[in-house]
Amino acid sequence: MSTVTHPASSREDFLTLKEAAAEGYGAYSTLRWWIHQGKLPAYKTGSRVKIKREDLETFIVQSHGVDPLEAHVRAVVAEAPKLNPSQTHRLRFALGGGR
Repeated sequence: MSTVTHPASSREDFLTLKEAAAEGYGAYSTLRWWIHQGKLPAYKTGSRVKIKREDLETFIVQSHGVDPLEAHVRAVVAEAPKLNPSQTHRLRFALGGGR
């Protein structure tokens, strides 16, 4: 694995592999594989391997043609419970999508 030591940074800028996987960027093992292949830069902070959110989003868009926001929305939708028509209407209204 090609990693570079980097000073600690803000949690918003860097993600651990577990955090990136939990946010739907890919499986933990997939993220490690991309790092191992040199496709995704990684940084070692203490004993943890972290990746820059910006690097990850750029890599996802370039290699998979998927906008990171769209990927997150798809992950949330996949995990969400099915809504009945009344709940759908209330949610649409709350998000400003109509009455």
